[in-house]
Amino acid sequence: MNEDFLQYIWANALFKSMECTTTTGKRIRVARVGEQNRDSGPDFSDARIETGGFLIAGTVEVHVNGSDWARHGHHKDPAYDNVILSVVKNDDAEVYTSKGRRVDTLVLQYDERLLEEYLYTRETPDMPRCHRWLQRIDPLKLELALTGYAVERLERKCDDVYRLLEANRGDWEATLFGMITRYWSGNLNADAFAMLARALSYKQARRDGESLFRAEAMLLGISGLLGAGERDEHVDALRAEYDYLASKHGLKTMPPACWKFSRVRPTSFPTVRIALLAALWCRSGFLFSGVLEASSAADAMRQFDVSASPYWDTRYLLGRPSAHQVKRVGKTLQRLLVVNAIAPFLFVYGRERGEEALREKALQWLEELPPETNRVTRNWERCGVVPRSALHAQALLQLHQEYCLPRRCVHCKPGREMFKMIT
Repeated sequence: MNEDFLQYIWANALFKSMECTTTTGKRIRVARVGEQNRDSGPDFSDARIETGGFLIAGTVEVHVNGSDWARHGHHKDPAYDNVILSVVKNDDAEVYTSKGRRVDTLVLQYDERLLEEYLYTRETPDMPRCHRWLQRIDPLKLELALTGYAVERLERKCDDVYRLLEANRGDWEATLFGMITRYWSGNLNADAFAMLARALSYKQARRDGESLFRAEAMLLGISGLLGAGERDEHVDALRAEYDYLASKHGLKTMPPACWKFSRVRPTSFPTVRIALLAALWCRSGFLFSGVLEASSAADAMRQFDVSASPYWDTRYLLGRPSAHQVKRVGKTLQRLLVVNAIAPFLFVYGRERGEEALREKALQWLEELPPETNRVTRNWERCGVVPRSALHAQALLQLHQEYCLPRRCVHCKPGREMFKMIT
């Protein structure tokens, strides 16, 4: 039992009756539960309580125990002087404001099945936690909820765009490439690529990245991987070039230990991905316009259709020969880049430039792309929720990360529908 659950019961009027009796025997009718307050101060504002023929307006405070009022210091805080009702589970103490006025207390009465389901969602290891009820939720309501959570996740990624834009002093091209670099790898090396993005100077790289060899030297050198593997004639040449660039621009080298190779497929090794990023650097001058002018998600994906230099046809690691295979950016990575980097960037760019068509295009691309398949989406599919597009998959990831994992079931829309069905 906690306040989060009780606040949910009050906010959604899931208690047994709007006609109630306080602990002193006063008859009241809850005309309005109020608006929930997520900041400091009473839990609900603009509530309405009818008693004795009068309608009283004010705030409502919710606690597990009546004694929590004094324990939290509300009896000394003038901000709580406007509370018209103290809602509790256990009435173990009288409640008074800082001016000495006694506050009416209501012991919340609700269907115990609500608490049982709430405790189940808190304790079950199964994901999603509302899996026992998902197939009973109105499909239209679920569809609308998923669209909202997809936009919520997109907005969170837009915050990343804004932070990069500020760091790049309003340089849109540098921000675009920074977003791409951050999502150039899977989860295992995401932090390392984010660090690489921060270590790069876009303007310097543009000046020195016209040559694929020089772009490789700069990126592999900054990553710290040039000095961490085996050597051959090409590696020695790259190291010499990087030493020159580092001295010229004051470049700083990352610790090689940042990069993870275990549990990573050879085609996704950091060395290979950085070599492919170097190839993209060499066409970066056309990338910005290409993204803005792309007419479809498939067209946007083609912006990343690059191959690494011939050296990597027989390498996965520096200085270590392997079977021949041309290293290209695959379709899966192309889709992930559009979803995680391009769509948020386009959404922000359209918002800041007042071009609504670009924002709509970002959402349209997410609807055009197929959903990614991972452990999270498979869990939802087992419960009958099958994503039809990348937009839906993003919504399910948002629900998993922001609501399922932190056990915020009473705050998510599927969870709210579940609790309503119980009553």
